[in-house]
Amino acid sequence: MTSPNAPKPVGGLLPTLTRLFEASGSAVSLYDEADVLVYANTTYYELTQQKPGTHPHWEMVIRDNHRSAGGLQIEAEDIEDWLKRAQERRGVIPYRQFEVDTVDGRWILMSETVIPDLGILSIGVDITRAKHTTNILQHEYQQALVEAETDALTRMGNRRALDRLRRLLTLNGQNRTISALMIDIDWFKPYNDTLGHLQGDDCLRDIADIIRSGFRSEEAYPLRIGGEEFLILMVDADQQAARQSAQRILRNIRSRAIPHPTNDTGYVTLSIGVATTTVTDNESISTVLDAADKALYQSKHSGRDQVTLSVEPD
Repeated sequence: MTSPNAPKPVGGLLPTLTRLFEASGSAVSLYDEADVLVYANTTYYELTQQKPGTHPHWEMVIRDNHRSAGGLQIEAEDIEDWLKRAQERRGVIPYRQFEVDTVDGRWILMSETVIPDLGILSIGVDITRAKHTTNILQHEYQQALVEAETDALTRMGNRRALDRLRRLLTLNGQNRTISALMIDIDWFKPYNDTLGHLQGDDCLRDIADIIRSGFRSEEAYPLRIGGEEFLILMVDADQQAARQSAQRILRNIRSRAIPHPTNDTGYVTLSIGVATTTVTDNESISTVLDAADKALYQSKHSGRDQVTLSVEPD
C-alpha cells in the first residue's frame, strides 16, 4: 500500500545521483523521518519485492515480506513483536551495519545512516559469495584443527587433543569427577619385531576400534598418546564406573583373540591403570593422569592382562 501523501522521489531532483544508484548493484533506499519510502532504486525494489515507484511505510515492507515469505527473510512467529523490537533500534544511532538473508539464500550486508532532517539512508550489498568463501575457510580451519588433534593411524585424539581437554576440564570441570584409564598393549615391541610394523599398525587399529566400541561418544574421550599407549578420560564417572569400563575393555580384547606369537597367552592382551579424582584446581588433571600411569605400571609389574586401581588419595 502506498502512502496517500507520498513525497516526490529524490531521483526527480538528483538524476545524476539516481543513475549512479541504479548502476551500483547495491540496494539503495531512503526513508523519511516518518519512515515512508522516499526513494529506492530497482535493486531495492527487487530485494524487498515491492512494486517499483511505490512509497510504502517501512513496517509495511516488513509485514509484506513476512506474510508472503518473500524478499527479506523475517523469522518471527509474532511479527508485531519483532517490529516493536526492531523499531527500538532503528534510527537510534547515526550509523550501523547488520546482515540479513533473503528467502532465495542470499546474504546482504545492510548499512543504515541517519541523515538529520531527511531520514534514513540504507545501502545493501550482496555478500553471498564472500559469506560462502568465509564459511568454507572456517570449515577448512575447523577441519585442520580436527586433523591436528587426530592420530592418523587410529583416528583417535592425540596429545594435542589431550592438551585441549586438560584446559577445558580445568576451566569447566570444577567439582566434577574425572576418571582416567591408562592402557598399554602387553609385549607390543616383540609383536612388532616378529610380525612387522604393518601388522603392528593393523593391531593398533583393531585395539582402537575395540576401545571406542565400549563407550558412548558423550561419556568418554579415547586418545592414543604413545606408540602402544592409550588413554581414556571419563567425565562424571566414579571409580566403580571406570573399573567396570576397564574390565569390559579386557573382556572385549580377549574375545577378539588377536594372535600374539610371543605372549604366553597366545593372544594380544592389555594392561590398564585406573585413577579417579575430583577437579579442584589446575593440578587435578595432572594428578589423576600420574596416578593412572602408576596404576598401569603396577598392572604390568603384577603380570599384565589386568586392571589395577590407583591407591593414590583423591
